[in-house]
Amino acid sequence: MTAPVYATRILPPDEWPKLTGTEAECVWPTLDPSRTSIVVVERNGVIVGCHVLMWMLHAECLWIHPDARGRTSVPRRLWAGVQHVALSRWGVSALITAAIDDRVRRLLAHVGATRLPGEHYVVPLSGD
Repeated sequence: MTAPVYATRILPPDEWPKLTGTEAECVWPTLDPSRTSIVVVERNGVIVGCHVLMWMLHAECLWIHPDARGRTSVPRRLWAGVQHVALSRWGVSALITAAIDDRVRRLLAHVGATRLPGEHYVVPLSGD
């Protein structure tokens, strides 16, 4: 019996479709290859682990004054402004954000957001 052969490598962009079936399948189509490295572990040529390292615009701290909530003009104008800055200043095609309540979840659904699996954390790097 032959022991499995493991290899760790950076997956080139032309192979990103191999991530279908992983937690990265909803993210990889929006990623900029010049700002992304996808580290994979393969066993006998089959991906058995992956982690996406990406530079992606992160939008947070959405807030609308209570008097303006429930009206469409403020969220619509705010979203138009966010899109304009993201596209014209950074040239990105997607951004990451989080929802802390159902109002934000509804806004995100309205603009076609895709929910990422799991919870998000800030991880310090020690270099060890």
